Amino acid sequence: MQILRYLNNINILFLLGVFLGLGLIFYEILTFNASNISLGKRKAVAIVNDTIISEDQFLKYVTNLGASFEIDDDTEILDLLLERMIEEELLVQRGIELDLHRKDIGVRKEMIKQVIDFIIQVENKTPSEEQIRQFYNINQGKYIPTQNIYFDAIYIKSKNQESVLLGTSSDQKTLDQKFIKIFKEIETTNFAKAKDIYDENEFYQIPKELTNIKNCYQYFGKQICNDLSEMELGSVSEPIFFDKGYFIFILYDIEKAIIDNDFFNRVKERVVFDYNNQIDDDKLKDYLEYLKVNSDIKRYSFQ
Repeated sequence: MQILRYLNNINILFLLGVFLGLGLIFYEILTFNASNISLGKRKAVAIVNDTIISEDQFLKYVTNLGASFEIDDDTEILDLLLERMIEEELLVQRGIELDLHRKDIGVRKEMIKQVIDFIIQVENKTPSEEQIRQFYNINQGKYIPTQNIYFDAIYIKSKNQESVLLGTSSDQKTLDQKFIKIFKEIETTNFAKAKDIYDENEFYQIPKELTNIKNCYQYFGKQICNDLSEMELGSVSEPIFFDKGYFIFILYDIEKAIIDNDFFNRVKERVVFDYNNQIDDDKLKDYLEYLKVNSDIKRYSFQ
């Protein structure tokens, strides 16, 4: 009898163990299904501390990595990629907890760059031909190649290099007699002969041929060179004060670019690039203005 009772107890314990095991398995199945149902409802592949990693995010992530896969055949690769995405999300969350976006300049710069990239990519449309033409017409000077000019100059030093009146009409008047002689020599012979006689230039090596106007800028600045390029061929300028003295210029030749439809087609790619950059800049400015208007900002004076 005792043996039978002992065997019955064993059977009862065994059955209890079986039922308990089945219960745990059933619970795991229910939990797994509930988890999958939750993920499915949210169209998520994972949820990390209440942050959803959506199917779209996952597909973009895989695509950006350049991975090529078949869903049925490459589940192991997909699991590895999902695990990596979860780890990255955990690191991002930890970075936010540590306030790295506030404390670390590198993190802030990268975040700002990404936000700017996102803003300018929204509604990024291909510009029309009319828009490109209009932009080109407004900014034509930016695309016209610099002209070539051939010029020469005679330099006369001011009499008093340290005078406070240097460059004034009083200063120029002290050289009037010399200027009269120079212009008379130019009129009776030529500019080159007058230069041989009167030029006091010891520093400026002016090319004796057509040269890019940018070379002129380096010597005399934009204002003088642009005025020089507007002179008639063969004409001589009045004395122009520069570098403690006066220059008299002559324009021998000028070579300007032909601006026509063929020229536009040659620079069109540059124009489109610049147009898109300006549109992007305008988008960013408008968005920043929107953020400022809709934010509570307090500015404190540095004074």
